[in-house]
Amino acid sequence: MADHVRDAIAQLEPDGRVVDLFSGMGSVAESLTETASVVTNDAMSFTAALSRARFTGQDRQSSSTEVVERLLPKYEARLQELEQAYASELKSEAIALDGSRTDLLSYMDKAQHVGNSAARRRAARTAAESSGFAHYELATLYFSAGYLSLRQAIELDAARAAIDSDDRLDERDWIVAAWIAGASVLVNAPGHTAQYLRPNSGSAHTRIVRTWSRSLWDEFANSLDAVSQVGSESWRCRNTVYVGDALDLVSAGELRDIGTVYADPPYTKDQYSRYYHMYETLYRYDFPDSSGAGRNRSDRFTTGFSLKTAVVASFHDLCRNVARMRVPLVISYPSSGLLGDAGMSVAEIAGQYFGDVETYSYEANHSTMGASTGASKKSATENLYVCLV
Repeated sequence: MADHVRDAIAQLEPDGRVVDLFSGMGSVAESLTETASVVTNDAMSFTAALSRARFTGQDRQSSSTEVVERLLPKYEARLQELEQAYASELKSEAIALDGSRTDLLSYMDKAQHVGNSAARRRAARTAAESSGFAHYELATLYFSAGYLSLRQAIELDAARAAIDSDDRLDERDWIVAAWIAGASVLVNAPGHTAQYLRPNSGSAHTRIVRTWSRSLWDEFANSLDAVSQVGSESWRCRNTVYVGDALDLVSAGELRDIGTVYADPPYTKDQYSRYYHMYETLYRYDFPDSSGAGRNRSDRFTTGFSLKTAVVASFHDLCRNVARMRVPLVISYPSSGLLGDAGMSVAEIAGQYFGDVETYSYEANHSTMGASTGASKKSATENLYVCLV
């Protein structure tokens, strides 16, 4: 849909920057490099780091190789400490990976983490309050033997210790974004982190063993190149990145130099923060309360767009506040969205605040977020609403 959105916005010839209220991984913002400068917003902090790394800032001075060489000594120092602290657990994991599917399943079931172990919770509190290298144990305590192997989690913590010790603060967003991107390549999950995969079948067992054999440090080094800057330096220097609730942003009255607002709000009852909690916790590195087999943080963001009782009011708030800005509003929303289940349509609500609402429809494939009961994609009619004051 990014190309359709770009074309619709380009036809509006925006007199100012384009606000992407639900920017996610930034596909729409990236498509606008030749159209307008952007203001991106997302409720998740880790996606904002990726947006800052790609859509803001001057041209980078360091190469990926230079970053790796700069971080390697401290990475290896913390890695050695963690390997010593978890030597017996690492040995057990290696035996499980070399063994049968039942061996690996037993290892994962018995593994301790902050969601099931008081000892691990105490260790997390100690690490949270510690300074220096002792602080860097979050991935190990929260996500090992599940979303990641223990060895990968240790490597992830060691890499973060090196990153946080780096004095090149102008490159921090790029490096942290690459660190998260490296972890995402290795995560043992079905396209999201609501839950991790278990070796309940031969194919799942083979996949986990293969994934857990890969090196986080190698993937991090590769991701430094993958997290590339987008657009020209002059375009990036006019962009801004926000983190927060989209409705709060448009109601605050603080946006300036805005030509168009684009919104792609959630369209199902699923709270999307549940699917990305691991990346959010890794980025924030804040040792949150954690619960359940999914090891979810207790303070996950929720939105009214994913509540049948609140979705109508959320759309009213969106349209009302953007109309007050006296700029066009472009909305992406599928015919099968939760708003329809509540008995309303985007056009009906937008028409109460905008003088003209034009609707364009496109066939699209939507992710089923893991496809536990079917295909990973399903077809849907995606609608693009262009609302003019």
